[in-house]
Amino acid sequence: MTLPIGVLGGIFDPVHNGHLAAARLAAEFFNCQKVLFVPSGIPPHKRNSVTASARDRLAMLEAALAGDNRAVIWKNELLRDGVSYTIDTLEELARLYPGAPIHFIIGADNLHEIHTWHRYHDILRRVTLCVTERPGFSMEIPDTLREATIRIFPSPMWGLSSSMLRQLLAQGHSCRYLLPGQVRKYIIENKLYRPAESRIYPAPDNRLPAQPCS
Repeated sequence: MTLPIGVLGGIFDPVHNGHLAAARLAAEFFNCQKVLFVPSGIPPHKRNSVTASARDRLAMLEAALAGDNRAVIWKNELLRDGVSYTIDTLEELARLYPGAPIHFIIGADNLHEIHTWHRYHDILRRVTLCVTERPGFSMEIPDTLREATIRIFPSPMWGLSSSMLRQLLAQGHSCRYLLPGQVRKYIIENKLYRPAESRIYPAPDNRLPAQPCS
């Protein structure tokens, strides 16, 4: 039997230790052959919340995952024109990994919003939803997901979020131990998420220069 492929999508603005730990716990629990980290280009539900550019978000992911032979960065959403829809990525992955089950890693907060995603019935038909707990969100399965295959994997109830870290960094906090060391180094060297009074944020570039897909 072909081992499953784990998929963890997100803006990763910035990627943090909660992302990495959840991906690793899911990979080990479900025996995934690899976990694909899928950074969004233009996310349909959070178009105005992306702070760092696509290039910076990708560089932070590369720094965070260096040396992890079970993790792969899927860049195609950063190269794709228009809004990044999950179903488009899943259809691409089905062609790339024929026969491999797709284990889609999400937090409990996503359980109650998936029904708003583009072609969500098609998403549910293609994946097993692998759910981790999040504080303040119920693990009760909503009626909108009755057709879904859902599995829960053991993990801490993560309260860490990228938006929280952006706020802490903007307030001048180091966020040491919340971010991978190399990601924190990149943020410092590239002056990302600095206190508001010391930086005027430009509109982020959420596309990468055209290049062959890998």
